[in-house]
Amino acid sequence: MADIIAVLNQKGGAGKTTLATNLACAAVRRGLRVLLADSDPQGTARNWRDAGPENGPFPAVVGADTEKFGDALGDIAPAFDVVIIDGPPGVGQEGPGALTVAALKAADLVLLPVRPSAADIWATSDLAELVVTRRNAVGRPDGAFVVTQADARTNLAAEIGSALSGYELPTLGARLGDRVAYPEALGAGLSVMDLEPGGKAAQEIDALTNELANRFH
Repeated sequence: MADIIAVLNQKGGAGKTTLATNLACAAVRRGLRVLLADSDPQGTARNWRDAGPENGPFPAVVGADTEKFGDALGDIAPAFDVVIIDGPPGVGQEGPGALTVAALKAADLVLLPVRPSAADIWATSDLAELVVTRRNAVGRPDGAFVVTQADARTNLAAEIGSALSGYELPTLGARLGDRVAYPEALGAGLSVMDLEPGGKAAQEIDALTNELANRFH
């Protein structure tokens, strides 16, 4: 049965699709059968795949922006080793949407990308609480913050681990920097490993993939 990872964040611009697409490609490069399920109604992950080469080390990508996608995953997940859900906008004023709830129910692990800014940290709090509440109630999913667009020159980038420590979820040590390679790769339908093999962005994705495997597998 596939490991199901949901990448969720209610705030736009946090790097959700960037994280999902690059992790999916990294897993493919490690010989795993990977499905990327795009549950964002904007379809960014599907557009990413359409923009890229027809062949290469890329995941299968499907649309999953209906409330019943969780049921469908149960039918198709056994054909894959890893399913990565690129989630919809997370939590609105009326609470989590149906797609977010479906992703939470399906996931074994929820990754919450967060930029090192006070506004982004605050915006992530409701979703983090949902992950913790469900984990405490039914024993899953695991959850973790992933710092994205980190600029090592700023104090908040250095202190974000402490800022997130009150949310009962770990903050992964591997971070994604504020690098032009990430949006360039996304726009070209590539991963950063394709765009700049051995570059700093590719090294960050490799470090993150290793940490996820060591921590949660």
